[in-house]
Amino acid sequence: MGRDEWETPQQQAIRRKNRIRLAIVGPIAIIAVAIAIIAYMRDPEQSGPAPATHVAAAFHGQWRGVADNGRDTFDVVLTFDETTGGNTATSSSTDRASGIRCERHEVVTASTDTELTFQADTATGGEGCDPGTKSTVQLHTDGSLDYRSPGRGGTVTGTLRKG
Repeated sequence: MGRDEWETPQQQAIRRKNRIRLAIVGPIAIIAVAIAIIAYMRDPEQSGPAPATHVAAAFHGQWRGVADNGRDTFDVVLTFDETTGGNTATSSSTDRASGIRCERHEVVTASTDTELTFQADTATGGEGCDPGTKSTVQLHTDGSLDYRSPGRGGTVTGTLRKG
């Protein structure tokens, strides 16, 4: 004698509903547990945006100097923000002849212990203050930085010193 023979139609309907619920809720529960396990096991470094490039402590702080492009001369100030590990910077360059000042917020895109490449993500000032400009600095054993930045009048190069 099978179960169907002694169950009432109402009991059979309840059993069918329970099987349907189990068929729906079971896979959802399995997926939820799998997601929780993956989230728990995941490396916390991967939970947000990729970490910024490491910048050697020797670059942290403010740098000043004079640079030129063969035609114009600029006073340059470059400051690596220590609160972000030096991964962001502000820079300003002032044309000595015209007084036009360009200010940029820079993000370090590549680094070694002696060289940084950074890109302006915002720029304010006169003509030629373009966001997206990539610049490089190279640290020398005497503590100075060689500075290179492309510009409309040619590549601006110079030497910066800390302080």
